[in-house]
Amino acid sequence: MIAVTAADELSGLHRALVAELGFTPVLFSTQPWRHMHTLVTASLLHGDMFHLAGNCLFLWVFGRSLERLFGWWRFALVFPFLGVTGFVVHWLLSPASRVPVIGASGAVSALLGAYLVLFPYARMRTIIVYLPFWKRIAVPAWAFLGYWAGLQVASLALGMGEDDGTAYAVHVGALALGMMIAAIWKTSYPAAEEELEAFVDTSFAAAPPPARASRLC
Repeated sequence: MIAVTAADELSGLHRALVAELGFTPVLFSTQPWRHMHTLVTASLLHGDMFHLAGNCLFLWVFGRSLERLFGWWRFALVFPFLGVTGFVVHWLLSPASRVPVIGASGAVSALLGAYLVLFPYARMRTIIVYLPFWKRIAVPAWAFLGYWAGLQVASLALGMGEDDGTAYAVHVGALALGMMIAAIWKTSYPAAEEELEAFVDTSFAAAPPPARASRLC
């Protein structure tokens, strides 16, 4: 993503790349097979470096634990396709839209959904800003991600994407996918509970009791 965005910025071909690699619902509606590749390539493009930085931040914070749990090669193989469901949901809701959608927010949202299911009690260190004051706090992952998910669903329901240019359907669809995949793995894979417990005990920093609910991420 960094390499593609950097090349995009330096080449001055942003419009052409977005037209060719971005996901445009109306084009997918009329010629799905011709534009099938954009369900994956759209995640590699970003509007600017700030857009990329935001997605990379969430990828680093939430993706690193999932990468260690499942292995880097599985993570690398699956990640490019995690945004597909989000783009499809966006297409189902807006099949005639001519506005291209780009960014890895869908793939990252799927990771957030998986993290919420697998590590709901991990402690997230964050900062609350009340200018000119700020305060560092630690909240459980279920509260942080639950709040974020609620914002996405509410924004989608209220149609706020038309005003701020954000494809909230991509976020919501991919989040649901991540939660579903993690829940299926957790309940269907025979050794899932043991592997998850061992991972939490060895990979998360120790914290005051209760032990399971107070690990630091």
